[in-house]
Amino acid sequence: MSLSSSTPYSAPRMVLKYVKYRLKAGNKHSVHPPTLFKFAEQVLRKASRIKYRFAESERRRLKDSKQILDFVDFGKSGVILKKAVSNIAKRSLKSPKYAELLCKIVAYTEAKHVLELGTSLGITTAYLARNNETKVTTLEGDPSVVKIAKSVWNQLGHTNIKSIVGPFEKTLDEVIKEQYDIIYIDGNHRLDPTLRYFDQLLQASHSKTLFIFDDIHYSEEMEKAWKCLQADDRVSSTIDLFFIGIVYIDPSLSKQNFMLRF
Repeated sequence: MSLSSSTPYSAPRMVLKYVKYRLKAGNKHSVHPPTLFKFAEQVLRKASRIKYRFAESERRRLKDSKQILDFVDFGKSGVILKKAVSNIAKRSLKSPKYAELLCKIVAYTEAKHVLELGTSLGITTAYLARNNETKVTTLEGDPSVVKIAKSVWNQLGHTNIKSIVGPFEKTLDEVIKEQYDIIYIDGNHRLDPTLRYFDQLLQASHSKTLFIFDDIHYSEEMEKAWKCLQADDRVSSTIDLFFIGIVYIDPSLSKQNFMLRF
């Protein structure tokens, strides 16, 4: 998870929002299009969790780390911040539940090439790259966290991950020359950059590409971004899972927005 973001909601407000989401969200039977129903039935089932014990062992190691990083926060004009690896691991990494979900989505879609914006310490990247036949390209602004991420991937034996370091505004020009089956956007959680990344990355997509946005209810800006994505004419259907949002651009799907319990 990237550390560059707009001002997050307070913890009490997030709890209230999550409670409202749980009360409002439906289940697979709320989804009518066959494509989305099948996705909800096969991917969102709690009984079909995908365990990745070795990645979780690396997560625990990072949580116990004493290392301090000079972290370049590109979301704050390149400000250098002191960041403890243990704090990043505890507060910013995607939870096992959602890392497993991303892994399941890759498997379900049989994705051959995945793009991730926001490497952080590389745990989520490892889940995306668990199937060695899937190529993962991941972007991160700060070289110090990428160095740690690479050590994680080496420990896990992943050779199917390509890391590109630098501000997204520069590195996106390189990656849009290719095409991706899944595009996971987990960086610079602000309104304008989020919408700009989507607009730019459409050039690297095909009709079946799934866009996945992280932390769509993280802040007022991210909720505005999510609403803009739902209203975008280029978007067919969306699924709100509270902590992540899934965007379909398949023109064969009708324009519908779903909120599902997960």
